[in-house]
Amino acid sequence: MTDQPCTVRLSGLSVSPGLAMGRAFVYQDIWQRCQEPLDVTPAAAGGDSEYTRIQQAVHKVREDLALAAQCVEREVDAAAADIFRAQEAMLRDPVLLDEMRKKIDVEHRSAEQVIKRVFQRWERKFRSMEGDLLRARADDVADLGRRLLQCLAGISAHALENLPAGTVLVARRLLPSDTVFLSRQSTVAVVVESGGRLSHAALLTRLIGIPAVSQVAGLLEHILPGDLVLVDGTRGALTVRPGADLQARFRRRLHLCRQAARDTRTRCREPAQTRDGVQICILANAGGPEDVQLAADNGADGIGLYRLESLYLSQPAPPRDDDIADLLGRSLKPFAGKPITVRLLDAGGDKELPCLRLPAEPEAFLGRRGVRLLLSYPELLQTQLRALLRLAQRHDLRILVPMVTLAEEMEQMRGLLQQAAGDVGAHRLPPLGAMIETPAAALCAAQIAHYADFLSLGTNDLTQYTMVAGRENSLVSHYFIDDHPAVMRLVEMVVREAAETPVGLCGELAGRKEVLPQLLRLGLRSLSVAPPLVPQVKDLVRSLRIIARPPPGCASRKLRPGPAG
Repeated sequence: MTDQPCTVRLSGLSVSPGLAMGRAFVYQDIWQRCQEPLDVTPAAAGGDSEYTRIQQAVHKVREDLALAAQCVEREVDAAAADIFRAQEAMLRDPVLLDEMRKKIDVEHRSAEQVIKRVFQRWERKFRSMEGDLLRARADDVADLGRRLLQCLAGISAHALENLPAGTVLVARRLLPSDTVFLSRQSTVAVVVESGGRLSHAALLTRLIGIPAVSQVAGLLEHILPGDLVLVDGTRGALTVRPGADLQARFRRRLHLCRQAARDTRTRCREPAQTRDGVQICILANAGGPEDVQLAADNGADGIGLYRLESLYLSQPAPPRDDDIADLLGRSLKPFAGKPITVRLLDAGGDKELPCLRLPAEPEAFLGRRGVRLLLSYPELLQTQLRALLRLAQRHDLRILVPMVTLAEEMEQMRGLLQQAAGDVGAHRLPPLGAMIETPAAALCAAQIAHYADFLSLGTNDLTQYTMVAGRENSLVSHYFIDDHPAVMRLVEMVVREAAETPVGLCGELAGRKEVLPQLLRLGLRSLSVAPPLVPQVKDLVRSLRIIARPPPGCASRKLRPGPAG
């Protein structure tokens, strides 16, 4: 008889509700794996053969970098493209190539082992240097090492791109560039060691409606690839390698959970009206065609926030305006004739876009984020505006500007929108809105509203900046309180100061059942939530009674048309 692996119960933070059962896929990217102790077995092949493999990999990576530089220079600017050119020049450095040649000749290692050793040493060397710019070069070295290893391994696709159906994704951490590959068709749940409720991985799991648990200590020590895992995203618990009795009980819970969700969805297309007759618009957040279809299936009244980041995260080069218009046009078909709000590219902070490789900043969260980045790269912005203007001629589309801090930024954006309209011959400008995501913007909502057709409260970042607690930092997650009195006072102030300018809310706070009554009493009438939450939020609205008075800044009113171009 063989010993059966014992059942393990683990707990963490609930970040996306629901139940799921599936097989574990343990994810580490290739550069994370190469930080582990190196295999000291000499290479079986001859030195010349191994160095030839390195030369071929270097040649292929240099070609890819040159192509990326051309694309970025065309879509962004020459300064951003210089990052790729600097990497390409690094691979031409004779000192680097000579060091790899000597490693093969003297130590008789494989091409992979040599690249690991040499690039790890160079990375450590740059990280130990004084000066932010020199230390930032360490990331370039690590990126080059990763590219070369992927080339040697014949990897052309992301490891998460083709997961098998029924996968429970297990990882130490998921970056935004990883999460773009998650799909309900393959991934039934996500379990990670680090990240809070408002991390990008958590937001995406709620968006596509899959259970997720975060902050599970020692996760990778307890789960092996292929292990059966039961995930309770509502309680923040998981069971690894369960016995037959546990599996049977969990399947019964899963059946009841799915039945309850089906019952709620039977009413999802009915209007959300409170018991005292106040109509509430329940929209959905989306980041791709799957999300849009899920929103339509769940009865959303429109798309309250469509994120453009996925178009950039999943592409080797920045998309052209025709590509954006085509991809969005196909994605948004289920909501033809209904209101759709598209947010311009929100990059910066922790949202690194591999296809842009923007310069590193010492304080990324306090640097060029959102509109600041867009105004710094005019062609990147104009590409998006031209695409959205074309779509606005046949869709009820609004354009949302991310991370606005100053009224002057909205004034500039309105001028640039008019300029783009002239470029494409658009005679009608779509409404232009500002995201209120910082205390400064909330305190100056009246001034910003002067240049905006509508305002959208992004309470995820508003909480982060108000409470001074990073959404990805588990060490301060107990400070990240999105319904804290300070945050709610800012929400109330924005609704009041906006006067006749419509105000909506698209942060995670909109889907919190215990907070919803307070949001409605503050005067909000338009909420945008993750698609799977639409039926539940509509049901809750129908059970509430609020003071039926016309609130200031009611987002259910018809938006003012933008000024003529």
